[in-house]
Amino acid sequence: MARTDDIPDSFDERTVLVQMLHYAQDVAVSKVSGLSEELARTAPLPSSPLMSPANILNHLRWVERSWVNHDLFGGEDDGPWSEEDPDAEFRQGSELPLAEVIALYEDEAARTRAVFAEVDLDLVRRADRIRQPVTARWILQHLIEETARHNGHLDILRELADGSTGD
Repeated sequence: MARTDDIPDSFDERTVLVQMLHYAQDVAVSKVSGLSEELARTAPLPSSPLMSPANILNHLRWVERSWVNHDLFGGEDDGPWSEEDPDAEFRQGSELPLAEVIALYEDEAARTRAVFAEVDLDLVRRADRIRQPVTARWILQHLIEETARHNGHLDILRELADGSTGD
């Protein structure tokens, strides 16, 4: 994986934050890339039957889409989840071929970066899920945190799957 967390040309807030999101997104993809379909769907923790590499990457795709399309821009929340199945995006990761999960995530990640390269970081929106106003800056920071946290999960799952460690 080519590192995207190198020292930026500019140290303005937007450049640094978008670059860190890009790096976290790239790490997520690198952690699932090269796994067999079986290993990508393996959830080794008995208490977390949906915690597989493919499921986590699909979850990250929908997290980005929901925060940007729904919470930031007020569009419809078109995620696969429902009251009956709040974890549907995890299940969906096991139903799609791994290459498709990766491609869908990479497409969403690129859209997310494009939005945050342009949007006013001080733009305030009401986030339905937390029932309070947040700024675009807060959403961007949240996406970095969410992706980085799940990268820790992916790191462990990848090592359990095939012994791979690193970035």
